[in-house]
Amino acid sequence: MSNSENSQSSASVAPTAIVHPNVKLGKNVVIEDFCIIGYPPKGYQPGELETVIGDDTHIRSNTIIYAGAALGSHCHVSHYVFIRENTNLGDHCSVGVNVVIEHHCQIGNNVRLQAQAGLCEYTVLEDDVWLGPRVITTNVPHPTCDKAKECLNGPVIRRGAILGAAVTVSPNLEIGERVLVGAGSVITKSTEDGAILFGVPAKKIGEVEGVKCQYELMPQSPYKTDGAAPTDAPARRVPFADLGAQYQRHKQEFRLAMDRVILNNRFINGQEVAEFEQSFASYCKTAYAIGVGSGTDALELALMGLGIGQGDEVITTPHTFIATAEAIALSGATPVFADIDPLTYQIDPAALESKITAKTKAIIPVHLYGHPAPMPEILAIAKKHGLRVIEDVAQAHGATINGQTVGGIGDVGCFSFYPGKNLGAYGDAGAVTTNDSELAARIAKLRDHGRSTKYLHQIIGRNSRLDTLQAALLNVKLKHLPKWTASRQAAAAHYQEKLAGLPLTLPAVAEGCEPVYHLYVVRCQDRDGLSAFLKANGIDSGVHYPTPLHLQPALAYLGYSAGDFPRTEEAAANILSLPMFPEITRDQIDYVAATIQRFFQA
Repeated sequence: MSNSENSQSSASVAPTAIVHPNVKLGKNVVIEDFCIIGYPPKGYQPGELETVIGDDTHIRSNTIIYAGAALGSHCHVSHYVFIRENTNLGDHCSVGVNVVIEHHCQIGNNVRLQAQAGLCEYTVLEDDVWLGPRVITTNVPHPTCDKAKECLNGPVIRRGAILGAAVTVSPNLEIGERVLVGAGSVITKSTEDGAILFGVPAKKIGEVEGVKCQYELMPQSPYKTDGAAPTDAPARRVPFADLGAQYQRHKQEFRLAMDRVILNNRFINGQEVAEFEQSFASYCKTAYAIGVGSGTDALELALMGLGIGQGDEVITTPHTFIATAEAIALSGATPVFADIDPLTYQIDPAALESKITAKTKAIIPVHLYGHPAPMPEILAIAKKHGLRVIEDVAQAHGATINGQTVGGIGDVGCFSFYPGKNLGAYGDAGAVTTNDSELAARIAKLRDHGRSTKYLHQIIGRNSRLDTLQAALLNVKLKHLPKWTASRQAAAAHYQEKLAGLPLTLPAVAEGCEPVYHLYVVRCQDRDGLSAFLKANGIDSGVHYPTPLHLQPALAYLGYSAGDFPRTEEAAANILSLPMFPEITRDQIDYVAATIQRFFQA
């Protein structure tokens, strides 16, 4: 029986095979006797989920492939194989007899699964992975727990890994690239790239680099190390940031978090929002955190919550992203700028105090690049003049000054979770932190149409809720943030070591401060020349920010001119941001540093 869509009309389907509706069969597909393709999973009707079988794929007898699965081209699936829904196989994969692949597995290209292998839900196999007979992956440490299905988290097996017969892989771990695991081993913890492992539990016994093959390896083999690069090999590249690397390491956690939201239909104000708010307040050492739609919204809502608006002035730095001044302007208040400290790029307290007038109501220090602003001095000025302090913490999640975490020092903290931030969502998101219960309650109302119950609106508000999907992702990421911060700090230290002695101004750290290095910013007199040289050598860089706020066309009405803030303008002319992200390697930093050295030697 066949109700498939086969636009190529070249598939060969045995008469005893069952092909359900909404199955896309590619060219030259062969489906042998007694196969069932597109079988509907529980809760779905036949044809409700699309099933895809790629060109030139051969499926042997008695195999069952559930609806929602997708197989690439040139795959070979042996007899009695069982493949569940929402599983994807790449091109040129081989699946042996009696293999079981559970739902939500992601399998790359050129993967080999030998007989009787079993992949649990949420297993990830990257390209060129080879699993021997009876290899088993697992995804939950306590299968009898009543919450077991909410904790499923299979392993990630990186490109080129080889696992011998009857290897067992524990949940929620990562097997590095080109790892070789001996038969019968039990993997209980994540492994580094290129290791040879054996035993119960498996332990490292060698390095793959020391193992040679007497025969010629296939051209695309991940083990090919003869030193000859293919002629079409791309030039070496170091990205400015690499969100993909973070996703690859934690994608099963991210997917599971999103799946929980979707399956429970709690997209607006779901429990994940409250969970994140509580966890983030604890992280920031504040009493309250209110999730909002973006970092810009956080600033606007903070100003609204404090009653700042028409006729008021708010002092901030001209050396930041426009959102800071934009929020002030949108509140009806007037942005007033004060110049920066040329060493740390933070607002200069002395310059700030000179800008205070009778109309001044608040100060917005920006913890730029992940370095804390001089909060003790700013708080003293604010207290002296009766001003509110709104911290812009968009780039400084977790930074500290004198042991205090930024975002919990002033009256209110405003965070962005833009994807590229140290703690980033997969879209716009933000939060407001405070220790003031009345202010927290007011901002919570303002972000949700001014209401206290569903149809009772006590004040005029807006729609700026933190999306539940983003909150779910941020809950996962927040657990990793301390480690990511430590990685950024280690990367910055390595930069400092490797760039020492070059004609650059390296980042300075003020006394008592622990920055989190959202950006690693140097100064170079030939900034544009260095940037172009880095780009020619495959290294991305950036300028944060090339045009100070007082010279932005959108803020021309404030009446500022070139020369009003000389330290800001000088910085804008020669600052350069080098690649910085938690996954950056020492080797990548070495390459960046060596390239910069070559620039100055040219």
